[in-house]
Amino acid sequence: MKVSDYIIQRLAEEGITHAFLVQGGAMNDLLYSVADHPGMKYVCAGHEQGAGFMAEGYAKAKNDGTPGLAIATSGPGGQNLLTAVANCFYDSVPAIFLTGQVNTKFLSPNSQIRQVGFQECDIVAMAKPVTKHAMMVRYVRDVRYALEYALWLCREGRPGPVLLDLPIDVQKAEIAPASLM
Repeated sequence: MKVSDYIIQRLAEEGITHAFLVQGGAMNDLLYSVADHPGMKYVCAGHEQGAGFMAEGYAKAKNDGTPGLAIATSGPGGQNLLTAVANCFYDSVPAIFLTGQVNTKFLSPNSQIRQVGFQECDIVAMAKPVTKHAMMVRYVRDVRYALEYALWLCREGRPGPVLLDLPIDVQKAEIAPASLM
């Protein structure tokens, strides 16, 4: 099973039935996993900010603690989510925001280099002030923990958004779900 399939399957198990997104190269695996999942529908928004606000509206309409879900690609795609992420933060709305990221081998090795990979962006640093938690999942071994923590934290106490940044090679990795236990 691909990591992207595992993530979408796990989100569907939590009752999330819709993913709001704009297609982009660094999140294609997540998009295909949503499209292939029988219990998940995707809504292609005209802009990532709209996708984020749709996820917020979804969570508010469900009104049962089910988080909204928005997915964007790397760079400007993820940046375009930030207004909606902030709105979820200030309005205490549980939401999961997933962003694609360049392959780990193309990540900048230090802060002196602006970017190595195409549309590489430190979306985690940008999102931290307006999320309950934001992290890049660099290693397949961390996928389960990161996802479970995100699902728990977005609903725990005062609800709010979390953001997981997922490099392409992590999304594509083949795993045995039992190995993530």
